Amino acid sequence: MGHIALAAVAFVLLLAVPSAYASSKYACDYSNRLCQWNAIYMFGGTVMGDLAFFSGGIYSNAATIPVHGSALEVLDLRTMSPLVIQVQDQNSSVLSQRYRHQLLVWKDKLLAVGGQRDDSNGASQHIINVIEMDLNTREWRQIKQFTQPGGAVEVIFDASVVVGDHLLIVFELVDPQLPQRMLAPLNLITRKVDYNYNLANGAVEVLDWPLIGVMPLGEGAYPSLVVQSKRQLPSQAEKHGNATMWFEVTGVGDTGVDPVSFTVSTTHRPLPGGTGGKTLTLTILKVLKRPTLMTWAVTTAAFANGRQETVNAVSMYDIKISGPSRNRTIALQLSKVFLTLPFNMSDFSALSSVDLPWHGNLALSAGDVTALPYIGMVDLIGDLDSSNVNIQGWRDKGFIVRGSSLPDPRCQPIARWQPFVLTVDLSAGPAASAPAVRVVSNNTWCNTWQAQNTASAVVGDAAGLEANTKLYRVDTSRGPMVMTLSSQKTANPGGQLVSPNADVPLRGALVDVLQSSVQGFNITPSANYSFPTGVSSCMSAVGSTPVYLQTGGSFYDGQGVQRADSGFVSVPLQVGKAVQPMLKVAGALDPEGGRVYSSLACGADGAVYTFGGLKVAKYDQVPSSDYDQGGKPDFGTFPVPDWAATDSLHVAKLGGSSAAPTLSKPVRLGPAVAANSTVSERSPGRRAGHTLTYLPAETAASMGLKQGALLLYGGSNLTLVSLGTDLASETYTAEMLSDATFDRTAWVFDLGGRKWLKLQPDGIDSAPPGLMYHSAAVQGKQVILWGGLRFVDRKNRTLRLSTDLYVLDFSEAIPRWRKAAVDNVNVQGAFQLGFPNTGVAALPE
Repeated sequence: MGHIALAAVAFVLLLAVPSAYASSKYACDYSNRLCQWNAIYMFGGTVMGDLAFFSGGIYSNAATIPVHGSALEVLDLRTMSPLVIQVQDQNSSVLSQRYRHQLLVWKDKLLAVGGQRDDSNGASQHIINVIEMDLNTREWRQIKQFTQPGGAVEVIFDASVVVGDHLLIVFELVDPQLPQRMLAPLNLITRKVDYNYNLANGAVEVLDWPLIGVMPLGEGAYPSLVVQSKRQLPSQAEKHGNATMWFEVTGVGDTGVDPVSFTVSTTHRPLPGGTGGKTLTLTILKVLKRPTLMTWAVTTAAFANGRQETVNAVSMYDIKISGPSRNRTIALQLSKVFLTLPFNMSDFSALSSVDLPWHGNLALSAGDVTALPYIGMVDLIGDLDSSNVNIQGWRDKGFIVRGSSLPDPRCQPIARWQPFVLTVDLSAGPAASAPAVRVVSNNTWCNTWQAQNTASAVVGDAAGLEANTKLYRVDTSRGPMVMTLSSQKTANPGGQLVSPNADVPLRGALVDVLQSSVQGFNITPSANYSFPTGVSSCMSAVGSTPVYLQTGGSFYDGQGVQRADSGFVSVPLQVGKAVQPMLKVAGALDPEGGRVYSSLACGADGAVYTFGGLKVAKYDQVPSSDYDQGGKPDFGTFPVPDWAATDSLHVAKLGGSSAAPTLSKPVRLGPAVAANSTVSERSPGRRAGHTLTYLPAETAASMGLKQGALLLYGGSNLTLVSLGTDLASETYTAEMLSDATFDRTAWVFDLGGRKWLKLQPDGIDSAPPGLMYHSAAVQGKQVILWGGLRFVDRKNRTLRLSTDLYVLDFSEAIPRWRKAAVDNVNVQGAFQLGFPNTGVAALPE
């Protein structure tokens, strides 16, 4: 078999959707979990059980172009896992590609009602049909096609709702002589419309705004209906009066419409001023089985320090109906307010007021609102925008929101719209401290008052061109942090690398991303520390103490001869300490001597693994000349190492205490490669500059493995290379590596079966190129690759640092590569910083 398959694997995908339909046919740029989704507006959305469905719409970044293709975007609300399901139309007349339509649920089927489409000339045409899709067949078919009257008269579907086996459609009869709105109950079983309700008696004047939603109140085939008829709220002058924006149909055979009055109230203290902001969406739905009106507005929040910030405000109103038929009053009581966190803020502790629709400025504090995560800036996309934000009820739990947002310009001045999904679970009841809120958004990262501070501190700490060796995730008693270490390999003004100073300590920083703090520290080198370059390292733990481990590398001895360092050192990390000790570890991981550009992986229970790297095969005596004490030339030879790649895999166990760590005797794992071979089909072969990443048992289990595993990627089979200052020259590096193979095969070492397995993931178009000196980190069932050297033009020996991010995803039955192009990465001078000089670490979620 081409793919790794050590055990029979059976899996069930929701809705019994085959894997071929569960992913987009387009390459996925992996920037977040919504990488396969489009930023869209004027789309249809609905919820069936714990699955949310979205279809059609217009591209947010091309605001006049409808979405192409007949795909459904699906979100599992339990796991926030997105899918793209490819569907098809039964025939050319079905027209599932549409916008400004409604997506509804009837039994186990989806209905698409009305909307618009563009003809071959780009002119918009109204659609007046109803189509359904059986999720088992993934095929749209037509239920009912309505007929346009012709001439100057046109039928436009406004809103609809499913009640039992009927679809109640409110539509507009656009007639220059007698415009009307009508209500048509379509029997979904017989596919017939028994009769129409003529919404006359002043209904045209009442409903002269775009119709958005219709919701049944009560039970039965034809319950009383309240129809919301305007996206924008009544004007400020109308907000306290009896402005009419509702009407009611009271029962079967009733051809009249009775406008109803409404009131809006709140328990919060009103303040002077305020405009109510800009309402993007106003809809009615059932939340926890209660009729609820919800608004999403872009507005302003004020804080005690005088600061004002733009926020997105979600207001929930309980709907209470009173009075006899034909003389009803609808009271809207503000029950909850949700605010998205502004850019550069972590909470609403200083909140003093919010400018809300209907109310203007209200005195609100942090305890009066529920904070939603930062999702970017949500606003109208264009003049055609009637729904950039789609709010749907979520069964007996709460509600979900799907929309598009932009990052704050202070974070990213030039940006594109990105999709987001927000879920709010209110089912815990009023006793809960806060609703359960989850969000998936491309722009969540942009709340980088954390990340920007982090980057500034790390870059500032490395301002002297000290090389940031890697990034490491550190699990501390205060929560997960990210550590960076800087070597002493500094550059002088001429750009040449300078030998390290043993009197100067090494430097590092612990970054608390959640608390936006950076703690700098010094590392006191252990006795006789050689300050090697090209080391391998990883993070482990002794007891509850996180421990940084490092081995290998090369250094120059007192005679100027380049040597391999076989030492093994540790740094037990104590959060808050300004000075961290470096300790020698009793024992050695490599029985064959020191290696350079090997890889080190820290596994479970203190296991430490190392693979490959360069070792000194021999020393060649190279002719040289020097001067003796008398100043006369002294001709002789000078030893220069001949470096050769290795293929050995060893494991040892870290023990002892954090103050006196020890290492057990190393054990060799896996078969050796024949002396004349660099790569075989049963092992990765000799290499250096690769990554070795430990995969926990739960991640390895997705491949049918019973224990943990090691993932190896990249590296080169170079056999002779002069290390050290020569690598500061990009041209010379390219010349040395031009004949080497930059491997792009992913290998897995099964720790239970003690054997190598060649991996053949899906998504080969998104796989990384051959890389050297890159970095890798594991996060759940995903391995992230970043940075490293790559050839962009081997013929002309053009070598560059890679700035793309790659993910090998093990969450599916067959691992899959994903890719994200990362822009605006400054790599100038990178070759002066030593290798590896890129790092990636998994941040806390």
